Amino acid sequence: MSSGVITKKELSPGIILHKIVTPVKSPDLECTYEFRLELQRLNTIDFTVDFTGSTNLLLSDSSSLTKTTTIEAFETKTVGILQMSRHWVLKSKFKFMIKSAPRALQEEYLRKVQQELFQKTEKAKQTFSRLPINLCSLVEIENIVNTQKTEFIDIEFPPSDSSIFKELNKEPIDQLLHWRRPYEFFRVDYAEGLKDPSIFGEEIQPSDIHQGQLGNSWFVSAVACLTERPGLIERLFITKDINKHGVYRVKFCKNGEWVNVTIDDYFPCYPMGAPVFTRSEGNEIWMLILEKAYAKLHGHYFMLKGGNTAEALLDLTGCPTISYVFSDEDIKKDIEKGIMWLNIKDHFDDGFLLCASTAGDEMWRDVNYMENLPAGLIPGHGYAVTNYKEYAGHKLVNIRNPWGKLDWTGDWSSTSSLWAGDIKRYINPSFDDYDSNIWMSFNDLINHFSTLHVCRVKNWDEVRIKGKFIRVQDLEDPSLEVVASKWFYSIELPERVRLFVGIHQEDERQVGVSAKRQYLDIGIAILKRSNDGTISVVGKRDFAIDRQCELEIVLDPGSYIVLPKTSGCLLGRPEDAPMERVKLLNTKGQLTDLAESTIQDVFRKFDMLLNRELSYTEFKGFYECINRSLTEAEYKQKILKKYCSTENGLSIKGFKDFFIDNIRSLGEEAIWGWLDSLGYDRELYSVRSRCFILTFHSETEISITVRDAIQTDLDARTNVQFIDKFGKELESRGGVKCLYYFSPKTHCYTYGVYNELSQAIEVTLDCSGSNSMLFSSKLPIVKKRVEPGQTEYVMHAMAIPKVDNYVRMAKCTWKTL
Repeated sequence: MSSGVITKKELSPGIILHKIVTPVKSPDLECTYEFRLELQRLNTIDFTVDFTGSTNLLLSDSSSLTKTTTIEAFETKTVGILQMSRHWVLKSKFKFMIKSAPRALQEEYLRKVQQELFQKTEKAKQTFSRLPINLCSLVEIENIVNTQKTEFIDIEFPPSDSSIFKELNKEPIDQLLHWRRPYEFFRVDYAEGLKDPSIFGEEIQPSDIHQGQLGNSWFVSAVACLTERPGLIERLFITKDINKHGVYRVKFCKNGEWVNVTIDDYFPCYPMGAPVFTRSEGNEIWMLILEKAYAKLHGHYFMLKGGNTAEALLDLTGCPTISYVFSDEDIKKDIEKGIMWLNIKDHFDDGFLLCASTAGDEMWRDVNYMENLPAGLIPGHGYAVTNYKEYAGHKLVNIRNPWGKLDWTGDWSSTSSLWAGDIKRYINPSFDDYDSNIWMSFNDLINHFSTLHVCRVKNWDEVRIKGKFIRVQDLEDPSLEVVASKWFYSIELPERVRLFVGIHQEDERQVGVSAKRQYLDIGIAILKRSNDGTISVVGKRDFAIDRQCELEIVLDPGSYIVLPKTSGCLLGRPEDAPMERVKLLNTKGQLTDLAESTIQDVFRKFDMLLNRELSYTEFKGFYECINRSLTEAEYKQKILKKYCSTENGLSIKGFKDFFIDNIRSLGEEAIWGWLDSLGYDRELYSVRSRCFILTFHSETEISITVRDAIQTDLDARTNVQFIDKFGKELESRGGVKCLYYFSPKTHCYTYGVYNELSQAIEVTLDCSGSNSMLFSSKLPIVKKRVEPGQTEYVMHAMAIPKVDNYVRMAKCTWKTL
């Protein structure tokens, strides 16, 4: 051992540089400096010492003042010895490149660890298989852990490769992963401010977040923007303190409904190293928990790659969210007219949260890397817009970079000469030491960012109601089918109300959804109801093929109907879908991913109270659909006692296990019969119905009554309203007019016929000459009876999504009756 003075510094997690200073009794030398690198990670490092610019010293074993040494995993090695002469001056730089250790070495180190974790997981399956983890209290889970003397491992999202990426025949990340708990990868050093692990530190800040390799900056950007108001982050955490059992619960607003997600505290790390994905500053774990829970909600971590910041803001707050895409032609017009600036001012004055996103593909490298970036802005990332000011014709916005330094050199930078006189005194700009807080002109915001997301965060009165689009026979002609909302929603308003109405579909990002239940085109109609029962459209949101559709409207006192809309053209098997043979169970006797996703969809359709369990009444409704029956006593004895349940209902895990048992006992063919009765075809496409959540946000409490819409002609009457109020004439002949209403985002045509004659007619609308189009009816030819002086809705026709060239042909013929 050296007798010199030893100091050490951790350059990066698990990379420790030791400096040993030893006096030398020599007339020529004063002392020696020895630098040793200790590598506590399962990596290989090329470490370079560079003492260029130093004087009166020599670097041993080197002809210059630089030297590169390779250090293998868990090795401590001398990387440089300096001989210091009299009056020496030392200037030092250290650089290192981290490389993966040989795979065989990684596998050797991890083999025992992985085997132990596998055994723990198997034991957890026995312990927790009957426990509805997300429905029971955290105390119940902890009591089981204590009494069973076991460790909590989330068997629904286990610490294994399947939680990273479902397609295990592929390698999405060129790195072996080591699932570790915080006490294993955090280093506690009070001298350096590294305290015991905690969920939150002293305060939540944007700079707390360090993005990893996942490529999910759309989500991380949204979280960073929420840190501007730490309460928005804290309210997501049901578990707010560190938990020795590793049981954590958070909530998200997913698909329009608030859901709890329970996870353990195993996180994917580099072998014997730090977390691979997003982490928090220091020894805080809140970001690790939030990202893992969000990954579980979607199926696995890699489902979070690439996305839209607005969707993450919606999931994290549950509040209405809108995006202004600056390249959109309508937005360009609003910018030119000054409307966009007024919108920004209004949003700030309302206290909403604003986030601007840059264009381009995100990079998963360290987000603090800011060199050689245009205007200092990272492509594909979000930045909080924290303030606005207007003075003497200058329109300015304040931007905060959650990723660290922002090298803004344009107008109104910290060194700009524009900051002078009255405008400087009026705005009183504050620039922090890290240049993460900058001002820029409104025009530069438009030029350097692609999108502005506005999350309408407020203490709203909110209502969330289950909805469903279903395929039914036309009331007048049983040979025709239409797709309409099963319910309509009545509102009686005693006073003027500002109202946000949203429809939320199942997110295609979740495993299995995009494959078999692609988004429908959805819209909203707000109808005012007169005393005589007539209705008139007072607000609408045109069809859009998207995760959600939202409408903001101010309504005067009166009686209103909210009617969710879809053309129904997309409810079915896609035209270009390849034929495939789908299995319900895999070779291990478990549900395939597609079967599991379908069963989750079935569960969701019958979970009418949105409480994540099926009561007897709800399960009975499911049973009736598959032509079975059972009493409440049988339900308690044969279902609740046998499968993962609470006292009141069957959990989603229990529902899946129920299906697995029946597949094994009755055979797959019998279950295919069930699925047919439930509205799924042999390839598991949902062809007869689709669930959604309808949301209402207002500043005052409103009362909503749900009524059956299928036994009414409300959907057809609303289509007629659209045609009469906003439609165009396609052709007119002999007192009969063929009309259509066009929805530009979906290229959907809603056809109707107006009969000016004094007698009823039978109209035939023939769209069979169209190409690359879908229709709401089974066939492109529809016949309809139209009474004198009336307009009748006939059908919807929509261009196949993502097809550039389509041909629309519509011929209208008629005869008197």
